[in-house]
Amino acid sequence: MRNIKLTLEYDGTDFYGWQVQPEGRTVQGVLEKSLGDLLQESVRIIGAGRTDAGVHAKGQVANFATESELLLNEIYRGLNALLPSDVVVRCAEEVSVKFHARYDATSRRYLYRISSQPTALRRNFVWTILSALDLGLMRKAAQALMGTHDFASFCLGSEERPNYRCTVQQISLKSIEDEAHFQIAADRFLRAMVRIIVGQLVEVGRGRLTLGEFLEFLQKGGNQPSAMAAPPQGLCLMEVQYLHSARLAKGESR
Repeated sequence: MRNIKLTLEYDGTDFYGWQVQPEGRTVQGVLEKSLGDLLQESVRIIGAGRTDAGVHAKGQVANFATESELLLNEIYRGLNALLPSDVVVRCAEEVSVKFHARYDATSRRYLYRISSQPTALRRNFVWTILSALDLGLMRKAAQALMGTHDFASFCLGSEERPNYRCTVQQISLKSIEDEAHFQIAADRFLRAMVRIIVGQLVEVGRGRLTLGEFLEFLQKGGNQPSAMAAPPQGLCLMEVQYLHSARLAKGESR
């Protein structure tokens, strides 16, 4: 049995998210269908993160087990030939059978883009906000998220999880031309966590939420009726990191 790790890029616009659903087109679904056709066997693929409907990825990671003897390059080229144009395999690697794309991840990094100008070409990749935002105040609020916190206030369906503690490792908010780029890296993310964080930061930037109220929101815990989630199209999973030294198959190319 072999274990294959894929690095994936996809445009989430026409997907109902990553995870297979009874109805609706999903990234996991089209990958498993294409892999089944290529390898001539039933394949279950595991993703590092379950991106929501409309959310994109530049560096999603997934793995699957296979009995196939196809070369890695044949898997890479064959899968890209079979996949729809909104999903691309950027890299295929053979890894240890113990490697698990989700549980072995040590960090995930997301980017959220906000445009201050109307845009046709970027409309599926940014949240357009025409009102002025106080980025300085938003940065102060964002820095309060650094470190380990209970993020129950910043997720959907918190009653489903026994543990809401996440460790934010990096956070930044930069102005790039007519866009604001918010980046956050953490050991784990809860459902809709990044989108709710961005939504609340925007409320701070608009002056509808004070810095003190934002901090209180973080400290309260539990779902908050006032929690506004930013729309999905501005969000992209950029990178997933691992402690590779203990997981790579012998002789595997990095």
